[in-house]
Amino acid sequence: MKTYRYTPLIPQLIAYFLNRELNDRMRYRSDGHQKTKASTNSYMSDIFDGSHYLGLLEKEVTINGHGLGHTYFSDPRDVALGLATDGVNPWRRRKSTFWPIILYNFNLPPEERFHDNNAICIGEVPGPEKPKDMDSFLYPLIQELLKLSIGVRAYDVIEKEVFTLRAYLVTVFGDIPAISMLLRMKGHNGCSPCRLCMIRGVRIPDSRNTTHYVPLSHQNLPEAGPDYDPTNLPLRTHKLFMVHAHEVQSAQTNAQSERLATEYGINGVPLLSVLDSLALPLSTGFEFMHLVFENLIPNLALLWSGNFKNLETNQDFVFSKTVWDAIGTAAAASRPTMPSSYGAPVPNIATDRSTFSAETWSQWGLFVGPVVLNGRFSKKQYYDHFCDLVKLVNLCLKFELSKKDILDIRDGFAQWVTKYERCVHLALISKGPR
Repeated sequence: MKTYRYTPLIPQLIAYFLNRELNDRMRYRSDGHQKTKASTNSYMSDIFDGSHYLGLLEKEVTINGHGLGHTYFSDPRDVALGLATDGVNPWRRRKSTFWPIILYNFNLPPEERFHDNNAICIGEVPGPEKPKDMDSFLYPLIQELLKLSIGVRAYDVIEKEVFTLRAYLVTVFGDIPAISMLLRMKGHNGCSPCRLCMIRGVRIPDSRNTTHYVPLSHQNLPEAGPDYDPTNLPLRTHKLFMVHAHEVQSAQTNAQSERLATEYGINGVPLLSVLDSLALPLSTGFEFMHLVFENLIPNLALLWSGNFKNLETNQDFVFSKTVWDAIGTAAAASRPTMPSSYGAPVPNIATDRSTFSAETWSQWGLFVGPVVLNGRFSKKQYYDHFCDLVKLVNLCLKFELSKKDILDIRDGFAQWVTKYERCVHLALISKGPR
């Protein structure tokens, strides 16, 4: 019988302050970042520049509505933590997975906090199947985080004093299915698939496909619905999220509970909601690697090659096989001249797409694609649209973002999605796939 082994968090955090080197590096949050911030206060470079963290600095710590008499991060040694999880398959030819539960110490500098030796693995949920009740595995961690909100005794080897150690979970991250599981949400194929807004999904007309798509405009679609402004979506707030979650959980019948869960996209109250340091779902930002390099760019390649979910291949953004093979050959030919510092060499996208990883998709999308796609589309608008995406992704990857950068990202993606829907997405909904 497989068992879940939990490694307590509190002793590990106490040990940080007993190690002089680690103790010194953990002063980044209260010292190093603040000094950097003082000279670049118009830029955002870390989680400590975000509105959620800055709001916590003025907020009293509470447990179950009872104030504890101190504010978040009032002591420079208070620790900011992030939680991550995902299913991992360590065996290439097996389907068995397990789910590590990992904490990251944001008090460490950004350039080292995500190194393997700084990750705090507190448990591994055994497989081979996805956990049916993730909250049951999170329970011992939540208990420790509540204790850390109150404070535990620790010794500071640098200051040579006993102090009250506190730590707070400020963010939770992972791919969309993992976060949906942690938040007890329906997920990306539901009627309300987005965890941050209440946009409604629609199914493909006259199709048995149960996947929901979320077009901004419902014009020319059989199913009536509102048109959405991408810069003004109906956002979920923490209060609204909790009201909906409690409605589902307190429903009188199973049928009523399922109806509400389908309407709201929420299956119940997540255990993480007992932590007042989190604002759900706002503390669960979307994870960039899966969203862009494992999803968006590969799906564009499927569209262009005519392999997207049985899409009719007579669309004007679909390449002929001859052109697509030539694109793959040209990209693969660049491998000998690609600097190794750029990352792994890019395979032939026409013949070896299954060997692509997030790293090679990023290389292809950011560096190779803009070159080999130039002049290939029957309409230049598709190439320009792709180049707009590349510019936005490069902007997102900057180490520091100005206020103008953030506005450019927000408005740029709103325009990009609107153009995509006008040129491509409505063709998918109205003409296929079947």
